[in-house]
Amino acid sequence: MINEGAPITALPSYVDEDEISLRELALQLWQGRWIIIAMVALCTAALTVAAYSMTRVYRSTTVFVPANAGKSGGGGLSAALGQLGGLASLAGVSVGSGDTDTQEALAVLGSRELTERFITEKNLMPRLYAKIWDATTGQWTVPEKQRPTMAKAVVYFNEIRTVTQDKKTGLITMSIDWSDRVEAAAWANDLLKRTNEEMRTRAITQSEASLGFLDKELKVTTQLGTQEAINRLIEMQIKQRMLANVTAEYSFRVVDKAFPSDEDSPIKPKKRLMILAGPLLGGFLGALWALIAASLRRPSPQ
Repeated sequence: MINEGAPITALPSYVDEDEISLRELALQLWQGRWIIIAMVALCTAALTVAAYSMTRVYRSTTVFVPANAGKSGGGGLSAALGQLGGLASLAGVSVGSGDTDTQEALAVLGSRELTERFITEKNLMPRLYAKIWDATTGQWTVPEKQRPTMAKAVVYFNEIRTVTQDKKTGLITMSIDWSDRVEAAAWANDLLKRTNEEMRTRAITQSEASLGFLDKELKVTTQLGTQEAINRLIEMQIKQRMLANVTAEYSFRVVDKAFPSDEDSPIKPKKRLMILAGPLLGGFLGALWALIAASLRRPSPQ
């Protein structure tokens, strides 16, 4: 029931307050329009200069798959291993899985030993740290304590090199991001080649050591069954050594060789993105500056 005699209390007008607030905000931005325009021009110019002055970085990529050339398997070898037991382990013979061989080869590819040897043989220290190297005198331009060490160079090179593996397809991708597009492609191909050579050398060394051990055991063994099992192991080791000697792509088989990317297609810097970001960044900073300046000019309530 409505009480007709009760006074009617007017509700506060939130809409009017909002309109006033938006009107004041627009007025403050208009008063600071020259600040905004100047900041837009400054940020756009700065990012444009940076985009064209930054060192270009190119990416070269090689794609490869596990070759599994040195993988041992087969019922004959499995039976021989089961029959000989610990003797096969002493000889260094095992039925290795393809995935284990691949992971070992990938570990070698990213190992510090391989990377150090690559940097040393290619004399890459002056290239990696060109800003503090004087090519004319062949000397560093910084004191000895500030000169890069091999450990730092390996860490830096691991940032340049990226290796990823697709578990579904088995494809492995190695990318080299570097300022010289030709060098980037050459490094990627050379690293993969060195990894295959390293794995081939290891397989040959292991096979020869296993053959020497098995040959000695065969000479002192009198049991016919054990002799047959050792002969099967010797046969498999000979096959593995032969594969390692004749197979260049021992651990990894190249699907797509690395080639230099186009000169006008660097991955960094993103020139268009940086230039477009200039007005946006400048507009935001200019508006913020204008609002802060307006609030500072506003008289404090008494």
